[in-house]
Amino acid sequence: MFSVLSQISKRLEYMTPVEQRIARFMLDNPTQVINMPVKDIAEQSNTSDAAIVRFAKRVGLAGIKELKVELAKELHTLEKEKISRVIDLEVDNHKDIFEKVFKNTIQALYNTEKIVSREVMKEAAHEILNAKNTFIYAVGDSSNVGQDIEQKLHCVNVNAFFTSDKYLCLTRLSNACESDVLFVITLSGKTQEVIEVVKKAKSLGIKTIILTQNHASIAKRHSDLAIEITEEETNIQYMNMTSRIAELVICDVLFFYICKELGTKAYDNIIKSYDATH
Repeated sequence: MFSVLSQISKRLEYMTPVEQRIARFMLDNPTQVINMPVKDIAEQSNTSDAAIVRFAKRVGLAGIKELKVELAKELHTLEKEKISRVIDLEVDNHKDIFEKVFKNTIQALYNTEKIVSREVMKEAAHEILNAKNTFIYAVGDSSNVGQDIEQKLHCVNVNAFFTSDKYLCLTRLSNACESDVLFVITLSGKTQEVIEVVKKAKSLGIKTIILTQNHASIAKRHSDLAIEITEEETNIQYMNMTSRIAELVICDVLFFYICKELGTKAYDNIIKSYDATH
């Protein structure tokens, strides 16, 4: 189930003043919003009908009608389950922790599935497949995701080179050609080393694909293609558990898009890779 309230809350600080007025009204009055005409929502939030429609698209939905449908589903589920997503290690028992970790992860996947652009992913897969070399750069919690997609790409004979070392990545970019691609995996898109790497690629004319959360960032602004996932962590912000799972799933889909474009050649390469390692 897509969580409208979660998406609004997570993106609040990145919104414009007009969007924030709409967001706060919806967060404070979710039940009423479901049955309110657009003009009434606009009047209550001191905005306009057009602003309400743009707001719905801002949180990853086609329009206000879809926002209302998803919001109704969410409120029904919350009422039915009556379980907080926040993990409290002092209060929660083992059963509660188990359920919350699973529910948070499933919610992250539902939300990402709703907002991610399939067309951008298809284009990204095409660029990686047709690149001479794909340089993968990821740091912190995203490093394991970078290693995973590198190994998968090797299985289908795609030249992929992962590193979490900024200086090694910059060296590779300095010796790259315009047919090479940089694939950056980062949650915030705001860390200084990521920004430096993306700007370097841009200055060299190297196409950059970024997998990141769906909020504004310098790294995303300087990239050519942005595959966006949702921001999902609850109270344990610095562990990025659910976001890491979302990154892994998106990379799996990206890999299969590449295999789809390769056709039967992908199966042959995967079998050869399996035989060589078993």
